[in-house]
Amino acid sequence: MAGRCIRLTKSTKNPPDKILLQHLHEEELARQERARKPAVQEAPVLQKSFAVAGLCCGVWDFDAADAVFTSHLEIRRKGIIAFRRTHLAVKLESPGWVTPTEHVELDYASMTGPIFLAGGAAPHLTITATVAPKFFQTGSLSSLEELMTGTKSVKKRVTKLGHDEHGVTATAFIYRIMLQHQTDLQPINALKRERQIPTFSHHPTRTMQPRILYLGQLASFHSLLAAQPWPYQVKYQAQMLVDNGILPPGKASELFPAIRQLVGQAGADHAPKVLRKFAKDLEYCGPGTDADAFTTTALTDQMFKANETLGTGVYQRRGSRGNANMLLIHRVMVTPVGIYLDGPYPESMNRVLRQYRAHADKFLRVEFCEETGDSMTFDRNASLEEVFWRRFQGVLRDGIRIGDQHFEFLGFSHSSLRAHLCWFVAPFTSERGEDINAISIIPLLGDFTRIRSPAKYAARIGQTLSETHTSIAIDLRRVSVVKDIKTNVRGHERIFSDGVGTLSMAFWDRLCDEYAVRALVKPTVFQVRVAGAKGMISLDSTMVGDDLRVRRSMIKFDAVGSWNVEICGSGLRPLPCFLNRQFIKILEDLGVPQQNFMHLQQDEIDRLRKASSTPLAAAAFLERLNLPSSIRLPWLLRELHRLGGHFSDDDFLRRAVELAFLVRLRDLKYRSRILVEQGWTLYGIMDETGVLQEDEIYCPVITEAGRREVLVQNNVVITRAPALHPGDVQMVHAVDVPAGSPLEWLHNCVVFSQHGVRDLPSKLSGGDLDGDLYHVIYDARLRPARLYEPAEYPRTQESLLDRPVQKADIIDFFLTFMQQDQLGRIAILHQAIADHKDEGTSHPDCLTLAELHSTAVDFSKSGRPADITRIPKYQNLRPDFMSPSPRVHVAEDISLLELDRPGEEEEDGDGPRIRYYKSEKTLGHLYRAIDERDFLEDLKTSMQASERKGGHVVRQLWAHVQRETAGFQWRHHVEMAKEVKALYEDTVVDLMYQYAARPSTAALTEVEVFIGHVVGKEQQRMGKRQREASKKYDSLVSSIMAEIANEDSQREESLERSVACLSLWQDERTVRPKMASRKDRDILYSFRWIAATVCLQELQRFRREMASG
Repeated sequence: MAGRCIRLTKSTKNPPDKILLQHLHEEELARQERARKPAVQEAPVLQKSFAVAGLCCGVWDFDAADAVFTSHLEIRRKGIIAFRRTHLAVKLESPGWVTPTEHVELDYASMTGPIFLAGGAAPHLTITATVAPKFFQTGSLSSLEELMTGTKSVKKRVTKLGHDEHGVTATAFIYRIMLQHQTDLQPINALKRERQIPTFSHHPTRTMQPRILYLGQLASFHSLLAAQPWPYQVKYQAQMLVDNGILPPGKASELFPAIRQLVGQAGADHAPKVLRKFAKDLEYCGPGTDADAFTTTALTDQMFKANETLGTGVYQRRGSRGNANMLLIHRVMVTPVGIYLDGPYPESMNRVLRQYRAHADKFLRVEFCEETGDSMTFDRNASLEEVFWRRFQGVLRDGIRIGDQHFEFLGFSHSSLRAHLCWFVAPFTSERGEDINAISIIPLLGDFTRIRSPAKYAARIGQTLSETHTSIAIDLRRVSVVKDIKTNVRGHERIFSDGVGTLSMAFWDRLCDEYAVRALVKPTVFQVRVAGAKGMISLDSTMVGDDLRVRRSMIKFDAVGSWNVEICGSGLRPLPCFLNRQFIKILEDLGVPQQNFMHLQQDEIDRLRKASSTPLAAAAFLERLNLPSSIRLPWLLRELHRLGGHFSDDDFLRRAVELAFLVRLRDLKYRSRILVEQGWTLYGIMDETGVLQEDEIYCPVITEAGRREVLVQNNVVITRAPALHPGDVQMVHAVDVPAGSPLEWLHNCVVFSQHGVRDLPSKLSGGDLDGDLYHVIYDARLRPARLYEPAEYPRTQESLLDRPVQKADIIDFFLTFMQQDQLGRIAILHQAIADHKDEGTSHPDCLTLAELHSTAVDFSKSGRPADITRIPKYQNLRPDFMSPSPRVHVAEDISLLELDRPGEEEEDGDGPRIRYYKSEKTLGHLYRAIDERDFLEDLKTSMQASERKGGHVVRQLWAHVQRETAGFQWRHHVEMAKEVKALYEDTVVDLMYQYAARPSTAALTEVEVFIGHVVGKEQQRMGKRQREASKKYDSLVSSIMAEIANEDSQREESLERSVACLSLWQDERTVRPKMASRKDRDILYSFRWIAATVCLQELQRFRREMASG
């Protein structure tokens, strides 16, 4: 080689990696195949990196009619700008050893409108963002040791740009990047062919220096706001204008006289709603917008126009309706750079909110996350120390000031800890005259003084902050504490009754009257919080009186004054059982043949295909999906079918059903979420009678048909999620109980034995009976050929203090958990190694990861994180089933888009790329067996087979309603109907933009909001935001339906009102986009089907009333 002799010898250090060799072989075959094909002229490789001369941060303003950029922060340094796959990266080189190199990452998802290009003597590009970018620093040598040793400083995430001491980057989101060469504008403009990059617009704008420093503007705004005599709710919305970067602080201050006038005219309750709508309706300022629209006079006019719109009765009542267990709560998002305000939104109540519901405005729901709303996760390429231990710790310890209110950290529930959410509270005086604040409220919740573990202390307070559906009072004298059922074998104590108690028939009746009043099947097991106790309670028909029994293991602290039973969940129905990748891999390793999984998946695909054949089949299928319950889509499809219509005749309904089918298919392909028809997911409780023997379970369920069935079968598979250890799957015998047993009263639960050496739940991924769900599978095809001994890890020692726990300790634990929570990282690595290694989940590396995962699960209670130094080293190689999914385009038609790079992830500047190989294990075969495109084409063909003419079904429905309501006077409700429709569609558009992954290039579609599922390449990233959007939409539909049916006035003229709303079905609304630079328009169709559902329900109710006389 190059004239030199190269000698190769076989390595004895490491054996060859078969998977890597296979991947390299496949790459070579693919390269040879490409070489054999006729030469095709490929698109030229576009230049994506360019030289820059500096960067400015500021705001848009106007000089007369011209848009100008006002710079409040400027860094003049040479560097590079690079257009990457998901973001724009700017690197400003260090001018010396002491000054660090600055890195700025502007996520495309946060950009709104085009990127403005300008040439001339000072060429530049300008970006309008909705949130702050990510900031990093590298290269500074901050210590003598680094200087002497030449140590390279690690890349670190920072919370501001350069020496921004004025808070500019926290609320000003316009960035101007100066280019070194004007000739770079042409190749930059050529990047418009890349679909992930925002569009470009040539629009020269001048740069101006500010008349007043940004720090002065901010200080003046906050001082003026705090001094105003307005209610807190008004000040919150006013501060949102500045904190969210909607208006510069100087411009917002100019609106104070208008806000003062608004409060006087609209009132303290209504003014916040007006300000919130005003903020949502504001266009983003910049080139292409009318300068006259951003004068103080024009903004004032727009504010009062919003007041006129919201002055109608429909808008006035918005927010007053809803679930009695919900409260309107303001939300705050704390990020590495900014603090963003939102809301108020309906929030499920917990014990604290229920006790102080009259002071809901004194509580804040605070989330710590990325600027884009994504979770802060482990970054292998950068240190996050400054973010967690300076920025986040500062907010948690110092509090948040909004107007003249100072909110302080209170606590978090177990679920909110994992979501990086917590509660803040501002001081107030309760109805009993108590001075309530973040410190004084704790002793009123319970006695925690004996707890020395910050994690456990926080968890016990968190019990009072857990969401609960309802609260039922119980006389303290009727509550008894009973002993746990334990065994002690070789010094190992086992608690068989860990977390489970019982309730009497009389108390069960009262509980059901409050909680499950409309349920056809009354639950007999409940997950509850009772004073300082938590866990499950089950019906015991042998108990007398209005009694409740809790076990010692359920009591976590001594509560003060509260003995209500709060319900978190119940066995209303048996939940379906789904396999996932963890279960499939373990079962494969335990000897379940690959073809059995293939048959199960094919059965599910066949059911999907059959479900698209008729409206009734489609409706039955949709009932199994997690759609927003309020829209009642399955019921609507059945009603349309009964009237002789077909949902596929309506373009919107057809796309909604198509998308729902595609969501389910993608669940199969990308999550291996295969339905097991011969299986259930159930709450676990203990056999109080002692009749069940070791390795026996009792499994009674009420089927969809309303029949009570008891599973009786030997060798039933039982497991629990998450499952990483091969011993997390076991087999038991499902038996019936003797006639007349008290257990015969139970249903929709799995009952475990109280006998044996070790309780069965603890064998299943360390489960217990305080609310865990268990998967019971009686499908013989999934029966393992062998079993693995259950894991038995030593109990994690709690992190204890030698003094009482203080608030600062809880804050530090919250931060430590956010920073060191490794659950996701461990699970992903476990999945990759289990596929790579021949031993699968029993490989030593996988067993180590399973143990670390167990420690990470207990981290929230023990305060001790998993030891990341024990995480096995692994190359960047993953099986093909872990590769990203193609994006989905949802418009008039649903189609799939190709991956940017099939088979690999693009290197985004840091770290090596991830390579994907063809997995020959079960998960790989399941993944490749599904062809999304073929399925989607077949689905469209099936839908079109019965399709006639678009819109026919709604005309048919309207003709039916007109016949049924002939002679009814409904036209006087048309104006009300228009107001309701406008309110509904305004909120839908807000959701479409608020929860889009990339609002600069594409909002969510109406159909995605309607079915509560976001699809595409960002699907995994959108999980949390998708759930949030679906919850908000469900709440919106419930309140809109209540408004149409006039529920506040005993449903007076509810049928006539619903007819008036349905009569607007021909009125297509074209929605103007939020950013003036966007040229597309959104046409909304879903309101007609919300109105149709209410109208058909009211027609049924009218007929029943007429029939009953």
